Amino acid sequence: MVFVYISALEGEMAIEEKRLMYIFPILVFMYVILIGLFVQTILLPYLIPSAHYGEGILNGTDTIYFHEESKKLAKEISLYGWSRWSLKPEGQIMIGITSLIYALTGIYKPYVMLFYNALLHSLSALFLIKLLTNYGISIKYAIFGSLPLVFFPSNLMWTSQIHRDGLYVLGLLAFFLSISYIHKKGYKTLFYSLFLQALGLFLIYLAREHMILPFKYVFSFLFVVSLLFLALKFVRLLKENLLVEKQVLSRFTVLAFAVVIVSSILAPQTQTQTQTQTQTQTQTQTQTQTQTQTQTQIKWEKEIFVPEKIDKILYNIAVWRYMFLNVYFKDAKGNIEQDFIPQKASDFLLYLPRGLYVGLFYPTPEFWFKEGGTTGGTVARAIIPFETVVVWIGIIGFVFAFYNLPNRFSIFIILLLCLMFIYLHVITEPNLGPIVRKRYVYISTLIGFSYSYLIWRLSLWLKRA
Repeated sequence: MVFVYISALEGEMAIEEKRLMYIFPILVFMYVILIGLFVQTILLPYLIPSAHYGEGILNGTDTIYFHEESKKLAKEISLYGWSRWSLKPEGQIMIGITSLIYALTGIYKPYVMLFYNALLHSLSALFLIKLLTNYGISIKYAIFGSLPLVFFPSNLMWTSQIHRDGLYVLGLLAFFLSISYIHKKGYKTLFYSLFLQALGLFLIYLAREHMILPFKYVFSFLFVVSLLFLALKFVRLLKENLLVEKQVLSRFTVLAFAVVIVSSILAPQTQTQTQTQTQTQTQTQTQTQTQTQTQTQIKWEKEIFVPEKIDKILYNIAVWRYMFLNVYFKDAKGNIEQDFIPQKASDFLLYLPRGLYVGLFYPTPEFWFKEGGTTGGTVARAIIPFETVVVWIGIIGFVFAFYNLPNRFSIFIILLLCLMFIYLHVITEPNLGPIVRKRYVYISTLIGFSYSYLIWRLSLWLKRA
């Protein structure tokens, strides 16, 4: 169905380019299966056995938990029927999906999940390519821009394993793609935009339910601002060519309102999901006990200019950061910025430049090739320098792409969301492993713009030379 929606918008493209757009995701699908089999059957068991948990699973990862629980549930289904199955048992979507595939195939091995991983990764590549082509970039250059998303080795943490990040990446790219359609005319493209927006939020909800709440608050603010600007444009207090055209602003206002509605429907379950995740991470004490102890460690100062609800959210984030550093990842080798615990709302604003620097440019050379907290972490640090240098170049190149590509308003919205969520992950999980993994989709999107544009301009320069 997703392919039908996208192909309906490709009438202006040459037939050869259309074929290229769909051939590449098929190649990505095959690549994920092959590289996944290599990791599970050769790399881990024979080349780095110290990082091998067994059955092709990387040691020290969530895949162990997902695999073992899925096996138990699949066996229960075979004994007692499908009434035992649910989509998110224990609040975990990957247990539901994996147990479903295990039960249907009768094979309780992680390699059967590679087809699922390949489907998500190939669709993610397709969405990113389409996103870039919506800004006038040729398909062949858009494909080049998608290469970091497809081939960065760090994605093996979910493309070769059992993990929810593939679903999360696909959901965010679907959402970013929906934003790119606000510049296109016609009610049909508005419908596609709303469809992709709802699809993206739903996939994000399935993968990381707690991430829906930031969408609700951010787009509530953006909706009010866009509505205000739209009103000023209608009464001719703002020039038509100032900031953004009236039609584009109208479409974005509709999209922002839809995001608020959908995220409000999905968000109420966030607290339950967060509690479930916290309970599975700690083995020695409950979340309530931990939070009670933590609250005595943080001296929080209420600032009068901050609304009560916002202040409470920021306080809870500060509590979570403290728990992350002192309970869940205590003494972990990848921990960074351990001395910073926010004590008032303005601390979040003051830390913003540093937080974005960490999120965009870490790990810096002093972290390269050092021993990680786990064998898998050590292996990851050996290959991360390559990714880091590519990211650095891409971030610099994004500046040129942003100022030269058309329809900068929607690119700015995508940039704003990427920076916001990168900062959120840095502030809540200050460890290199989670930061590199969870920023992946945001970084891949930004440098996708960069490399597709730079290669495009380079090819034009070479033709003129």
